[in-house]
Amino acid sequence: MAREFHSDKIKIDQLPPIVGEDRPVGEVILADETIRQEYLEELAFMEEPVTLRIEPSTDRFAANWVSVWVNGRGAEVLIDGKWREWKHLPTGEILITKRKYLEVIIRAKLTTISTPDKDEQAYVAVGNRILRPTTPSVSFSVLEDRNPRGAAWMMELRRRNF
Repeated sequence: MAREFHSDKIKIDQLPPIVGEDRPVGEVILADETIRQEYLEELAFMEEPVTLRIEPSTDRFAANWVSVWVNGRGAEVLIDGKWREWKHLPTGEILITKRKYLEVIIRAKLTTISTPDKDEQAYVAVGNRILRPTTPSVSFSVLEDRNPRGAAWMMELRRRNF
């Protein structure tokens, strides 16, 4: 990656409003029975180190740490040439961690559910309109990612709404 990547530059896809009796149907993902080479390459990709900084929140009582876990283990941070497990990552500091922990940070999003039509006549006319805006929970900057696929991978994950 030639330049710093900041997460706030990527727009997140928004879920469409639910109108009337329409209800979204979940996706079913079928797992492969055999392990393919692409899967092993993806596992290796997720173990690569990336340098990042988690940006402090502007909220008045925001925590100075972000909890990051994968498969029951805290995030691994490279310190003095050794990977050390940290259950919480500090904000505002430059860290080297594995891509799989960055994925947890990228996917941390909040979807707020609201029904804006308070007037009963509008409610009947429009139907039960439910809005679902999604916002990121954590802002971050990736300062170094040596894999050329890294930037496209980050932008795709940040954009997704699931």
